Amino acid sequence: MADVIEEGIIEKAGVGRRFVSYLIDAIILVIVGAVLGLTGEIVGSVMSTAISVAYFTYLFGRGQTLGMMAMKIKLTRTDGTYPIGYTRGLLRYVGTIISALVIGIGYLWIVIDKDNQGWHDKIADTYVVPA
Repeated sequence: MADVIEEGIIEKAGVGRRFVSYLIDAIILVIVGAVLGLTGEIVGSVMSTAISVAYFTYLFGRGQTLGMMAMKIKLTRTDGTYPIGYTRGLLRYVGTIISALVIGIGYLWIVIDKDNQGWHDKIADTYVVPA
């Protein structure tokens, strides 16, 4: 069952906490990728990609990645619904790829957006908030 945070009082997480949480997740996935790389280049690459998609879809859907847990932040929908669900988690993951593809502008958008939303947040209709 989803909880709902009252929309008028949704506090947004800052850029610094979001960045550090992303670094933690990236380090975890680099380590997993390195171990999987020992299985062979193609197999390791395919498995690493599958694990990244599963990691972010599942944990975004539940509301927090391991990095987000460490930084005490979580995902909500813009209407305050928590957790966001797996479909929206996958949509947000695809959005992170889009944010990165355009020379990272989708991530830089967080700095100038009034709600601290990157393109991936806008695509998935999410906020990152203190946990």
